[in-house]
Amino acid sequence: MNGAAFERPLIMFVGLGFPRHIDDATDALQALDELAPLEHGSAHNVAVRACRAALLGEIEPETARGIVEAYARTRGVLVDELLAPHAMAARDDLLGA
Repeated sequence: MNGAAFERPLIMFVGLGFPRHIDDATDALQALDELAPLEHGSAHNVAVRACRAALLGEIEPETARGIVEAYARTRGVLVDELLAPHAMAARDDLLGA
């Protein structure tokens, strides 16, 4: 765990639509990078910059989390907290984990 850990994780659909558990700003940066290039744009850049700022200690990790959450929600890739356990279980079933 690093200094940019989130108090509560996020779960986002990335890549081919698999849910990904996001625990900190580093995970968020990687997940943002895995989104289709069509999802990139000014809002994506703001989310990326927020994660980098959190890693550098320039902003609180929760501020970055909120920005990433807002971005993911507007793009339709945020997994609702109530559905998160089911999404992760479905992913594990598909991957045979």
